[in-house]
Amino acid sequence: HGRKRKYSSNDLSEAHFGVHDKIVLARGNVEDAQWTGVTTGIALAWLKSGAVDAVIVSGSKQGDQGFAAPWPVLCRTPEEVLQGRRVKPSLSPSLAVLDEVKADSSIRRLLFCGVGCAVQALRSLGSRDKISPEQALGLEDGGLFVLGTHCVDNSPTPEQALKFVSKLPSVGKERA
Repeated sequence: HGRKRKYSSNDLSEAHFGVHDKIVLARGNVEDAQWTGVTTGIALAWLKSGAVDAVIVSGSKQGDQGFAAPWPVLCRTPEEVLQGRRVKPSLSPSLAVLDEVKADSSIRRLLFCGVGCAVQALRSLGSRDKISPEQALGLEDGGLFVLGTHCVDNSPTPEQALKFVSKLPSVGKERA
């Protein structure tokens, strides 16, 4: 947002929620999503409307351990965006697909969905060369959009994530 938090003893909203213009309560409606699928729904809407050419989500490695083996997906279709449904309790190397973005001249506007630490790393792109992240990725000016997600309790390995989730009542291995 380009500014520090504003807060006083009379208004602590930015102390609690960070810099923002407006906070709204949202409810999604994406089948098989974690909770309600708000993030996935927003990503789908942006891609379908043409507001962006591509979206980066955290999916899973093909043929791997489902949610416990997160992997970034550079999405150009709604079906690809749906690979990002459900929270991944292990860190995803979300920035690993940025070379693909830079190499694809058809991507001029990008929506990046990710946790805070990945967003901070993304925002630092180009800083060494004193250029914007958009310039570093070959996007148009103002063509990088970020949909920040909450950080989860990250497991050190996919195996530990599966072990943890399998013990949760009403979740178990069938949700993995």
